[in-house]
Amino acid sequence: MADNDYDYDEDDVANDDNDAAEAPEVDVDPEVAARKRNEVSEAESLSPSAKESLRRELEAEMERFLASGGRINEVPPEADSGAHG
Repeated sequence: MADNDYDYDEDDVANDDNDAAEAPEVDVDPEVAARKRNEVSEAESLSPSAKESLRRELEAEMERFLASGGRINEVPPEADSGAHG
């Protein structure tokens, strides 16, 4: 057992680094990347009650969508290769 209180092995951390290095490169639109950074920044600045309010709003939107005949299709993870087209 290690001398620390961490729940991971050093081998796991090394493997995580290798996995990231093997990830395929994906071209990202700078505008999309900037929008994503803004969304993340906004989400991190929200209070817990504000986040709960947004969750309730999203749930109500989904209920309206489904009630009007909308469907949600789940895409298997392996089908999302990052390529669009």
